[in-house]
Amino acid sequence: MLFMVTLTGATIGTAIGVNPIWVIGVSLVTAVAPRQLGIVTASLVDLARPAGSNNPGAGGGVKSEILLIPEDAINWAAFPDRAADNITIASIPLKTGRYMKRFYMTDDVIEPGQKKLKGSNVDCGGWEITLKGFYPGWGDAVMAWIATNGYAFKGVIIFRNCADGKKYLIGEPCNIVHIDDIQSKWGASVEKDKGHEITFMSKQSKPLAVFTGAIVYDPTSASW
Repeated sequence: MLFMVTLTGATIGTAIGVNPIWVIGVSLVTAVAPRQLGIVTASLVDLARPAGSNNPGAGGGVKSEILLIPEDAINWAAFPDRAADNITIASIPLKTGRYMKRFYMTDDVIEPGQKKLKGSNVDCGGWEITLKGFYPGWGDAVMAWIATNGYAFKGVIIFRNCADGKKYLIGEPCNIVHIDDIQSKWGASVEKDKGHEITFMSKQSKPLAVFTGAIVYDPTSASW
């Protein structure tokens, strides 16, 4: 690299009538000195194979217990920043008398998804996070929930991994979760799905978070 920088500097200096030594010096400094253009860049770290498992890429395991936290139930002024690891959130501050709401979806159909969103340039972009699952049947309760919340729900979501109990959080201040799609199926015969496939989505600035705080249940709810 130094040879190419020296050769290029000498050529440019000769072409523009400037002492090539000066051009070579500036070129070398530019090439080897750290760039400080007001852009903070994160250092890469080693990323090894996950420890403690012979099958680290296996999927599944999300429990049927999903928790929805409505936007108006959260004290956003006290919403904490992520921890130093950039993924952990220790609490969700709720307003007095407000609780997290249980939302059932059938085991083995709950599918979280995450993908990087491309911006118009390399300095912008985000993350699209989805949570899709199936609610069985056409009971009055789910039909009323869909009629009331089909367009209205906005907030954050917690879901839990069955194997290790780790909880994950979708949504962040100013970038909350909404219902992206509902597809209701009747099922032509007994072995076919009869119920509602519901997809939640958030487009946010950071990837999925790990939630380490407590779940705040509504003690008066019949769903428990």
